[in-house]
Amino acid sequence: MKNSVIRYGIVVGVVISAYMALLYAAGMDVFANWWYSVIMYPISIGMICYFTIQLRNKHADEPFQFKQTFVILLSMLMLAMLVSTVWNIILFNVIDTTLAKELSERILEETAETMEKWGAPEETIKETLKEMRDLPTQFKPVAQLLSWLKGGLFMALVSLICASFIKRKEPKNPFTTA
Repeated sequence: MKNSVIRYGIVVGVVISAYMALLYAAGMDVFANWWYSVIMYPISIGMICYFTIQLRNKHADEPFQFKQTFVILLSMLMLAMLVSTVWNIILFNVIDTTLAKELSERILEETAETMEKWGAPEETIKETLKEMRDLPTQFKPVAQLLSWLKGGLFMALVSLICASFIKRKEPKNPFTTA
């Protein structure tokens, strides 16, 4: 089962990386649009849940209680996100070293425009943009790996929720009293 968990985690990570590569190839307007990145979350979570259900069905002799299901889900998600993080490190630090700066500038512009539309005072906009000036450093390898580790909390929460639905139900025995 361990090999299947690793294989499925890598598959999902490659799918996420390929999707991000397609966004990058489509140009900065598409790559900078946060909606396109957000779309990948339900897709990857759905794939992880699907693979976990496949494992549960394939291993009918395994208990697949909540704990085991949670560990499988979290392992696959962490591995998938690690593969994706490695891809992002390569993209931002090897393939296109100017991408972090370009993307950061685009994010700052869109933040300023959004805040203006919402009627934020000019001083608040300037202060927010000043605080965001170090945005390009978030694309450095160590920062991305730290972000992956911090994202583990979110992945654990998602895994808890999904495991509660995917776990194998206890067979009902009408002769037990509990």
